[in-house]
Amino acid sequence: MDIVILTIGSEILKGRTLNTNATYIAGRLYAAGFNVVQERAIADGEGLIVRALEECFSTADIVIATGGLGPTRDDVTKSAACKFMGRRLVFDQQYYDHLERMFQRMGYNSVPERSYSQAEAPEDAEVLPNSQGTAPGLWMNEDGKVLVLLPGVPREMEHLIDEQVLPRLIERYTSGTNHSAIVRTIGIGESIVAEQIEQELEENERELLNYYPHSGFLDVVIASSGEMAPATAETVVKVSAHVNRVLEKNVYATEEKDIWEVIAGYLASRGQKLAVAESCTGGLLAQMITSISGASRWFAGGVVTYSNASKRDLLGVRSGLLENHGAVSEEVAVAMARGAVERLGAQWSLAITGIAGPGGGSEDKPVGTVYIVLSGPGGSTCERYSFNGNRSHVRHRSAIKATELLWRNLRRSAGG
Repeated sequence: MDIVILTIGSEILKGRTLNTNATYIAGRLYAAGFNVVQERAIADGEGLIVRALEECFSTADIVIATGGLGPTRDDVTKSAACKFMGRRLVFDQQYYDHLERMFQRMGYNSVPERSYSQAEAPEDAEVLPNSQGTAPGLWMNEDGKVLVLLPGVPREMEHLIDEQVLPRLIERYTSGTNHSAIVRTIGIGESIVAEQIEQELEENERELLNYYPHSGFLDVVIASSGEMAPATAETVVKVSAHVNRVLEKNVYATEEKDIWEVIAGYLASRGQKLAVAESCTGGLLAQMITSISGASRWFAGGVVTYSNASKRDLLGVRSGLLENHGAVSEEVAVAMARGAVERLGAQWSLAITGIAGPGGGSEDKPVGTVYIVLSGPGGSTCERYSFNGNRSHVRHRSAIKATELLWRNLRRSAGG
C-alpha cells in the first residue's frame, strides 16, 4: 500500500525545526510493510495545503499529514482538509468534554477560548483521541482515499501513530502488504555491506535490499519498494537469513530495537551495572543510555569530568598520571574507567577522553584523538581513535564507538 507523508509547518522550511516526524512515520510504516513513495514539506497556508493534498493523492491513496492542528491563527490544516474534501467543520462535544477534563487537570477552570477550535473536526471524520496533548488526530475517508491528520508535536504524533494509526492501517489494508525484515548493524559502512551481501544473490533478490545508514549505524531492510511487486514471505526469509549470516559479526538486532535495549538485556540478565566517565563527550553517552526506559535497573550513573581537577577529585585519577601523560591518554582513560567502577558500584564502565576541537590538538595528539576504555570483570580494554569532522561529529562518533565496544564485549562474554 503506497503512502505519502506530508509535513506542514513553516518552521521546518525555515530550518528552525528538524523534520523528525517524517523520519519516524516512514520508519514505522516501512517496518509494518507499507510503502512510502513520497515525503513532502510545505509552509502553513490553506491554499498551499489544498494544492499539496491534490498532488499527494494523485500519487497515493493514503496521505498522512502532520502539523497545523493547534489553536493558533496559522493552524489551518483542518480547514484546508475540509475545503479539499468538501466538508464542514463541526463541533465535537465528546472531544470537548475530553479537553475540559484535561485542562482541569492542568489547573484551569475551563477550556481557554483559543482552544475551543480543537474540539472542531471535519464532519464524518473519525477522531483519534490524543492522551499526550490537546489536538486529536483525525482519520478521513473519501472515495477510497484516506487522509490522516496528526499534530506536529513529536511525542503526540508518535503516540498517535503507534496507538491509533498503525493498528487501523494494518487491520484495514492487509491484502498486498509487503513482507519485510530488518537487520540492524553497527561498525560497518554501507558500501562494504553492499559488496559483501549482494554477491551471492539473484537480481530479483538484490532488488529487495534497502540500506539506511543513520548516526553510526546501518539498517538493511529486506522488502520491495517503489513500483516493485510485493515480496513473498519465502524470498524475504531467504534474503534475510543470507544477510544475517554474512554480517553476523556486526548484527545487533533483527527487529526495531535500539542497541542500548540489546545492551540492557545483557546487563539485566546478569544482574550487572554499568557506569560511565566522560570528558570530551560531556554527558552525551549518558544521555543515550538514559533514553532507554528502565535504565535505572542496570545503569549506575555517569560522571562528566571535564577538568583535570574533576578527574582527580571525582574519579581518583592520580595527579602524576595527568601531569606525565596528559588528560588525553590511555593511562588517564584507564584510570577514569576504573574510578567509575569503584565509586559508582558497577561491574562495567566506559570512559571517554579526547580532543573534540577545533583547538587543543598537537602533533602527537591532533584534533579528533580520542581514547575509549571499557573496564569489566575481565580487565580493561583501551582503543585509540582519530576521528575526522567537526566538534559535534567527534563527540558523537566517540559515544557510538564506546557503545560498540561495550556491545561487542558483552556479546562475546555471553558466547555470542
